[in-house]
Amino acid sequence: MGRLGLLLAALVGAACAADPAGAGGDDDFGYVDGGAPACFSSNDCPTGWTCSEFGTCVAPPPPGGPDAAPPPEVEREFGPPSSTLRYVYVNMPDLDELAKIDGRTLTVTAVPVGDRPSLVAPVPGTDDALVLDAGSATATLVRPTVDRDERVTVRTLPHLNVLSMAPSGRYAVAWFDLTRAVIDAGGIGNVTEIGSFQDVTVIALARGEEVAVDLAVGFRPREIEFDAAGARAYVITDDGISVIDLAEAARGAARVQAAIPVTPDPLADAGMLEVEVTPDGAHAVVRELGQPLLHVVTLADGALRTILLPAAPSDVDLLPGGDRALAVLRDAARVALVDVPGDALDPDGVEYVDLGAERVGSAVIDAAGARALLFTNAEDRERIVALDLAAPGHPYVVRPLHKGVRAVAFAPDGRTALVLHSKRPGDPGTTMDVDEFIDRSFGYSLVDLASGFAKLSLTPVDPGAFAFAPDSTRAYLALDGGDGEDAVRRVQTIDLDSFVVEDVELGSPPESIGILPAAGVVFVNQRHPLGRVTFLDLETQATHTVTGFELNSHVVD
Repeated sequence: MGRLGLLLAALVGAACAADPAGAGGDDDFGYVDGGAPACFSSNDCPTGWTCSEFGTCVAPPPPGGPDAAPPPEVEREFGPPSSTLRYVYVNMPDLDELAKIDGRTLTVTAVPVGDRPSLVAPVPGTDDALVLDAGSATATLVRPTVDRDERVTVRTLPHLNVLSMAPSGRYAVAWFDLTRAVIDAGGIGNVTEIGSFQDVTVIALARGEEVAVDLAVGFRPREIEFDAAGARAYVITDDGISVIDLAEAARGAARVQAAIPVTPDPLADAGMLEVEVTPDGAHAVVRELGQPLLHVVTLADGALRTILLPAAPSDVDLLPGGDRALAVLRDAARVALVDVPGDALDPDGVEYVDLGAERVGSAVIDAAGARALLFTNAEDRERIVALDLAAPGHPYVVRPLHKGVRAVAFAPDGRTALVLHSKRPGDPGTTMDVDEFIDRSFGYSLVDLASGFAKLSLTPVDPGAFAFAPDSTRAYLALDGGDGEDAVRRVQTIDLDSFVVEDVELGSPPESIGILPAAGVVFVNQRHPLGRVTFLDLETQATHTVTGFELNSHVVD
């Protein structure tokens, strides 16, 4: 996934935050301070405008100007929710505590941490959580036990704002992301705490081995990926890829190494690159915006080979095994399937699929690597293309929709897709045309991928965070209309067999949503002065709400 997709994933969707287009149903289409329309993708903007990195629409350059170009695709990655197997952790920065909520018993426990806890990340496969303490430049690891909560605190660099977790759960890397800081602060002028542009903190999490070590990496980290074993971290920077052996770093044995270049041009604009590291950590596949090629980098020795393509790829994604990459060639109405690293050695092996008249620019791939869904969010095209990645010749079928596409997500079993739609500027209440009314409204569609049946649901506000039940029987989607007294504040429960949608009204605006598999519940974290979480039983859909962490925490402690 691209860098912007990762940024927005931290702010939107299952990773629990708000869409940069805004959740409210503003008649002026969510205009932000200064009068620029808010957006997620270019098809949210007036015709000809593009969506900036910070979620605002930008007017087109003069006709024929040097910057005139088709708008880029915008990727939105849907990561796991900020929850563990059984517990929800909620920051209480004014009290220097976390509220730990048991999804089975609804018990709320206060867990003291460092000064001003700012960011909580679950440790994969456990009930443990790691929190960054902004005020004390520390990280606190919380481990729930039968009798008490164990806590281990280590020092970190100051002003870090991202925690990247290795899939093994044994290591985390904390770092500073300026773009995220700008988005969180609502503008560059509001950013008051600047972290290091070239240092990260590696944190070892194994019991009895907890330690934090600071390391220098390439200039301005933009993303961190890990190999499937969680043994190495790959820091994508302006200088290339800095590789960290995490066990070596934890022993204090790591040494500064030059970043591995990912393009032949050392002065290439890193903001124009998309870098994907294969799960085995052996190779990186690199896309340069606007260039008809892909680079394949061998990370062991830095060898770089270039594959020339008939058009510039607008998106590139690795299939789950990492041995193939799918590149979408929007301007050529084709996709390229690239063997990694084989086709870098012999580019004649690249396989192309001609999509006819379908101009798509983005792709999402299901967990099995059997199907890709192709779409564009640079233009207002009301369709998705389902591409069979397993069958010979890779046949495809076009699935019509009733609104433009902003982003697409597969249910875990790959049978159903959730399509988040774009919203054309304007108030839907001021038109008498049905199609224009739909285009100006917020909404999403459910698509049964076997039959092609699609159901459009219009919503009063922008669809927000969502989560799928582990067995793919249901999805849960939050509607956050803001903090007004009469604002929409609800969760929609979606039956993925019947496509029936039901509303669950909430007492406060929903901020995040996720699944606690060990407790068998969905949690919905809400904005409330004293804290509020609603739990929905995955089987019965019964709801229970816990309110008042800041009061209860002192009683239950």
